[in-house]
Amino acid sequence: MSILRAVFDFLYGILLGCRHDRLTRPFTIEQQTYKVCLDCGKHVFYSPDTMRPLSGRELRRMHAVQSVELKVVPAASTSGSLHGENDSRAVA
Repeated sequence: MSILRAVFDFLYGILLGCRHDRLTRPFTIEQQTYKVCLDCGKHVFYSPDTMRPLSGRELRRMHAVQSVELKVVPAASTSGSLHGENDSRAVA
C-alpha cells in the first residue's frame, strides 16, 4: 500500500506541483531575499522593499543585473613591440 501511495504522491507532484503552503521566514543572504518551501525546498524570492514575492519579470531582471558584472582582465603582453625596435626580423 505504501508503494501505491508513493507512486500517487510522485504523480501528484509532477502534474500539480507544490503549492508552497509551508514557507520559512524571509532570509537575506548575499543580497537576495527569499523564503524556502519546507515541502519541496524551492526558494521563493521576495522583494526586500515590499516583502512580497517577485514576479517572473522581476526575477529575470534581478538575475540579469547580477550577471552583468564584468571583470576586466589585462591583455597578455607580446614579446616584441609594434614598431619592430626589438624585433629579430627587423633589418637595419
